[in-house]
Amino acid sequence: MEARARLALWLLFAVAALQRVWNAWTVRPLNGFDAPGHMGYVLTIVREHRLPHPLDGWSTFHPPLYYLLASGIWGLLEPLGPHAVLFGIRMLGALLGLALALVTLQLVRRLGASRDVAFVTTALALFVPCIQLSATMEGNESFAAGVAALGLPSLLALQADPRNVRAALVTGVFAGLAAISKFTGLALVAAAIVPFVRVDLDRAMARGLLALGIAFAVIALPVYGRNVATVGSPFPMTRTREPMHSAENSQVIRPRQLLDYVTVHLDCFRRPSIFQVAGRPGTFNNRNTAMTSVPGLMYASFWYDPTAHRIPIYDHHDGIRSGPLMIALGVVPTLLMLAGFAVAAARTVRRRLRAAEAPLVVMALAGLAMLALHTWTAQSTASVKAQYLLQLVPAAGVFFAQGTMLLRGRLRMAALALALVAATAAAVVFTEGVVFHSAAAGVVSWLKWGRQLPGSHIDEALQWFLPMIPRRS
Repeated sequence: MEARARLALWLLFAVAALQRVWNAWTVRPLNGFDAPGHMGYVLTIVREHRLPHPLDGWSTFHPPLYYLLASGIWGLLEPLGPHAVLFGIRMLGALLGLALALVTLQLVRRLGASRDVAFVTTALALFVPCIQLSATMEGNESFAAGVAALGLPSLLALQADPRNVRAALVTGVFAGLAAISKFTGLALVAAAIVPFVRVDLDRAMARGLLALGIAFAVIALPVYGRNVATVGSPFPMTRTREPMHSAENSQVIRPRQLLDYVTVHLDCFRRPSIFQVAGRPGTFNNRNTAMTSVPGLMYASFWYDPTAHRIPIYDHHDGIRSGPLMIALGVVPTLLMLAGFAVAAARTVRRRLRAAEAPLVVMALAGLAMLALHTWTAQSTASVKAQYLLQLVPAAGVFFAQGTMLLRGRLRMAALALALVAATAAAVVFTEGVVFHSAAAGVVSWLKWGRQLPGSHIDEALQWFLPMIPRRS
């Protein structure tokens, strides 16, 4: 039985790896969120051998780790042409996406899930739409989530034994790497403190905390110190500057209200797109007012493609059944995950942060708090996307497994079967060319924005990939 379970998992990862390679090679270029801006950042490093000023480009406020690695890939593969460069850079996210699922599997098994629950949890961690879409985008989302995930096994070891200096060092290293990959990686930092929040903290535990802090500081402080020195803040943002400010404002349906965080409209499920309005084809002029609901848009972002990055905007209209289908199939896994989170959170409070999964609960709460703050200060639909919660995938996997383990007998088997169907359907819908061909980048808009940001190398990135971009954009 054990050998069969291992074989099934190997096959699952093999299918996921092949699908990611296929998508990385065939999905149209500059398909990710702000992809030309990300590639301009990379090209600045390649061409000028320096990090750009945090406010000099579109995406240059992001921490630099992903862009440094991507620039190395670009420089190495540039003689082979744009397709090879694109594929190589996309594989950064694809490989770290596989690591994300591997860590999820390890944590789920460590915390007591059965083999069948672990298999289905892993399938979800590989194929939930927002996860697999991010894995082949040109951007730092999947990469940063994978880096944060790699710090979780050592963190749970540290939770079990806060005197484990080796685990503290490893956790500190990955917390630092996560923090210099994307600001959302700081959720891991919040979780890393949990093992040491205790009244019986002794010298041996304090040594572990010191080791963790030093490892984190050595990696993260140069980046955040540079931000403070250059712009006066550890968290620079470009969205208040032009042309980013105007571009973001064009995506505001209306000013966000507190009620938007607690209401969900039926059209979030019937039409899971910000561009789809009843009876009208999808266009950038349409705005689905149901998507003013933050949980509704976030849910659609997990289980479909509401921002038309992979499913072209002209396919966002009534009669496209894959959207409502994926939204419906996601309901059971999501409810089980929420049930598991409630149980884990209650156990964490009851045991005063000593529960085995307490760091995952705190990490989830920190990630959700950062998302709430971001969506309140950035009013556009672009700020409400599941990619901001990708670093919580292993925690969500653990909560899904714990929610599923609350069920018994046939009810559990039915829930697992529905979740597996959801993962399979997502794999089919978002394998390039099977149901849809990917959307093309908005070249005209990005060329205009690139001209407004001289020295950002956005123009050059567009020209580099232009031969691969279809005329329709």
